Formats: sequence, structure tokens, C-alpha cells
Amino acid sequence: MNLDNQLLYIYLGGITHITLWLFYKKLKNTPTYLVLLILTIFIAMFGFFNLDRESLKMKNGNAAEWTFFPLLFMIYYLILRQIFLRIYGNEPLMTGYMQSSWEQGEYRKLHIGDAFFTILTLILPFLTTLMFN
Repeated sequence: MNLDNQLLYIYLGGITHITLWLFYKKLKNTPTYLVLLILTIFIAMFGFFNLDRESLKMKNGNAAEWTFFPLLFMIYYLILRQIFLRIYGNEPLMTGYMQSSWEQGEYRKLHIGDAFFTILTLILPFLTTLMFN
């Protein structure tokens, strides 16, 4: 395994982030969340210990920063879910363009809170790493 390959870090962070985002309903289970949180911490540590590699430097940052996306997603997911539960009293749903909650097997209407939850959990990890460049 070549640790100087930028795509390794980009794929590891990006695919893990998108996978967690797509299977967010599994994160309601506390043991599952904790196991995945530990996994994302290890992924972030892998990237952190390789930040100094000259071969990972790109025009707009460092490829190793992509490994932080899954951990940041887990943190933002927990915070935003707790806020959502306090405000709306039910679990958030990820929304898709022109999608209804009935298509997801849920028995409530989607609302603006669901849209905010969806967008924020997807883009906040990216924005956070951009702030520290």
C-alpha cells in the first residue's frame, strides 16, 4: 500500500463520509454509533499522522484532510440530531430532491428541519476543513 497516493486518502475519507451519510438511520443505535465513532477516529488519526507528507499536498489543501470528513460527520450528526429531537420531537430524515417521507417508510411529512439536517450533515465536514486551510 502506497501511503503517498493522494487518492487513497480522498477515497477513504470521501467514501466513508458518504456511506455514513447514506446509512444514517443505523447511527440511532448507540452501540453502532460508538463503534463507528471509534472507526472514524482511527481513520482521522491515519490522516493526521500523514499530514506532513509532501506528496499529499494539493493545490487547495492536503489530501490527508479528507480523512477527517467521517469523524466530523459523526460529531455534526450527533449535535444536529440532538437539536432536531429537542425542536421537533422526532427523528430527522434525510431528504432527497422531490422525495416524500412515505417513500422512506416513514409516517410523517418532511419539513424544512429535515432539509437543513440533510444539507448540514453533508456539507459541514467539508466547510470545517476549508476553514482550517
